[in-house]
Amino acid sequence: MKSEHPRDPRRRPAAGLALACLAVLLSACVAPSSQLESPPQTVLLDGDAYRVEQITAGTWSAQAPRHLPDGPQKTASLVRAIEKASNCKVTDGSYGAQGAAFNAQVDCASRLKN
Repeated sequence: MKSEHPRDPRRRPAAGLALACLAVLLSACVAPSSQLESPPQTVLLDGDAYRVEQITAGTWSAQAPRHLPDGPQKTASLVRAIEKASNCKVTDGSYGAQGAAFNAQVDCASRLKN
């Protein structure tokens, strides 16, 4: 006699296959930009540690140590930290996140020589 109960162990492989297919479909929905992101890294410049991370293919973000005063020297150091981490030239940048992070656009076609 054939069992038609929904919890019939003979029906579980089909459910497992359906879940596996769903997982594959959902993984295909991951945005391509998320594959470009990198985990934050620490860049040392002049004895100070800068937190730098890639946001998209052409956008990087950096944070300076808290003890550094705001001003042109801090901005120049953030640019250097991004260029060192990305090995690309910073072409534009501005402060975001209420001034806590410096976000920059980079040009990787013009790779840095040093």
